[in-house]
Amino acid sequence: MKTMHANASPIAAKKSFEGGWMALYSTPHGPLPVVSVCGTPEQMGRQYGALVGDLVKRNANRLVKIFEAAGLPEFVVHNILDNAWEHMAPHTPKRFLDELEGIAQGAKVSGVDLSIQELYRIIAATNFDLYKREERAFEFLDGETLEALQGLAQQRPMSCTMFAVWGSRTVDGKMLSLRNLDWLSQSGMHEDKLITVYRPDRGIGCVTMGYAGVTGCLAGMNAKGLTLSEVGAFSVREELDGTPWTLIARQMLEESLTLEEAAAFIQGAKHTIGYNYLVADGDPEHYGTPEFAPRAAAFETNFECCETFFADDPKEADAEWVDAAGKVHHYGLPMTEAVMRADLAFGRRSRALQAADDGPGDPDNTGNPWGRDFAGSTYTTCHLPMHDMIRAYETGSEYVFPVRDTKVIEAGAPRKLGLEEALNIAATVAHNTEMLAEDDWDVMSVVYAPTDGDFWVAFESCDAEGNWKNAPDSGYGRFNFGELLAG
Repeated sequence: MKTMHANASPIAAKKSFEGGWMALYSTPHGPLPVVSVCGTPEQMGRQYGALVGDLVKRNANRLVKIFEAAGLPEFVVHNILDNAWEHMAPHTPKRFLDELEGIAQGAKVSGVDLSIQELYRIIAATNFDLYKREERAFEFLDGETLEALQGLAQQRPMSCTMFAVWGSRTVDGKMLSLRNLDWLSQSGMHEDKLITVYRPDRGIGCVTMGYAGVTGCLAGMNAKGLTLSEVGAFSVREELDGTPWTLIARQMLEESLTLEEAAAFIQGAKHTIGYNYLVADGDPEHYGTPEFAPRAAAFETNFECCETFFADDPKEADAEWVDAAGKVHHYGLPMTEAVMRADLAFGRRSRALQAADDGPGDPDNTGNPWGRDFAGSTYTTCHLPMHDMIRAYETGSEYVFPVRDTKVIEAGAPRKLGLEEALNIAATVAHNTEMLAEDDWDVMSVVYAPTDGDFWVAFESCDAEGNWKNAPDSGYGRFNFGELLAG
């Protein structure tokens, strides 16, 4: 299956402010703003606020409207998000608090009335768990508000996907990784899509892909060739008394030189809600030398635990589910030179606490990783297809995607994975083009080639007639991080 992609290129003159700049780039899915900021946290914030504060303001209003659409009055939405932020604020690094203050100041310079509270609410909204168990939610929500939130949760299912492949599986052994984001589809947030380049005076430069005002990281890559992908994996062991996951992700990129440093950082972070992460190390510094060693790891986290998995991990091979009749089912799919995740956890403790994918942490669930009646989980619609497509390329087999009963890989000679193959996997498991009516599909897709510093990014789109396309079907724009850093 051929997926549209093209080089992104500037289409308008740069706007500059105090060392930062913003420019529009052409992509298959429409004009995409890129903002680049530098200096101290306060300086980066001021530049960001002055250059894209208008987009942030619009996005802040939109996020509140999404909650209001579930039947919540504006003051209730504010109360919910403000309460959530109060839990997270004490665990938020000062550098990010300083940056947020700078954003509000910079926005005012450009004539945008953007309050610091609105910035806090964006972070709270992207970290707020709509799947909280009732006994936890009642701590700060009344019954009517909880019912409305449960309705919103049912309207906004999520099923992101991510993988990394390298070595003997890829062209020239280079790293390829993916981050598919299923989140609030058809909400209008695509109007405020944004790529942000951070050039801190202390730390490692990085680029993030996401939306205006989401000052952490939904997806990103740093100057040392590390990429960050994540998947929401809802757990019964969740609290808001921790560091917002979007800020954990960005801090990891700004402070980690290697996969080992990234792993130590994630393992030591104070997590809040259930998330799976994937960090891939493209090792660009050693490419072309005997020391070249790309690698990746997956992390299954919640408030209580963090379990780490590397390629061909025996812990994944040991993953099992015991059904009501006592029959043991092994569901781990470890691979050499590949790591992947959807919602499902493979760690004993992380899976035991999961509510996602019929997880056993919820007493109403069966614990079956395949979903009830062995069908319908992200394991069967996302994880297993990624595994099987990588195997199909390895063996030269054809592959029919079972969700749509469509052939997406033709039989032929075995081949290495390159850009076209990675884009095909990304587009196939973007969940799911047939789910438009349920607001459940891919809103942003990023394919990284961190050994070369390249990434291809796609966002959902809507044409003048109101016809929507999910992110991969909208087409990918190619960027090079080194070129963005150089301005």
